[in-house]
Amino acid sequence: MKLYEFITPSDPITFYAPDNDIAEAIALFVGNGKAGIKSVDGNEVPNTITFITGIAENQLERLKETMNKRINEVIAAGKTFAVCDAGFREEYDELTKNSTDTNRVEKWDNKHRSSMSDWCGYARNLKIKPVPTGGKGI
Repeated sequence: MKLYEFITPSDPITFYAPDNDIAEAIALFVGNGKAGIKSVDGNEVPNTITFITGIAENQLERLKETMNKRINEVIAAGKTFAVCDAGFREEYDELTKNSTDTNRVEKWDNKHRSSMSDWCGYARNLKIKPVPTGGKGI
């Protein structure tokens, strides 16, 4: 799993994903085109330049495809969202038992989140289903 930053104007947020396709899908879905993404290892995540200005049509089609074929991986990536920068991710993972101790996750969030927006809570609690073939959208 690779570590990514979910870029918003407020809190530092990181999450894990197996590859750029899943990272981009979860970031587009959670951020609704209003958040950025970058890989912590410094490698560029292709096709994410338009996050701030909205979701481009080609991104939307790729998002639908990834959401339909790899929905469980997208949801799993969402469950790893944490209000912490990459330098504190190891500490967070140890304290929260890799995001599985929900009480500690909530305490961490309450202590470290400065924004009214709860991006991480939203990402961790996604209830999404694949888009039916021929469907109009997400």
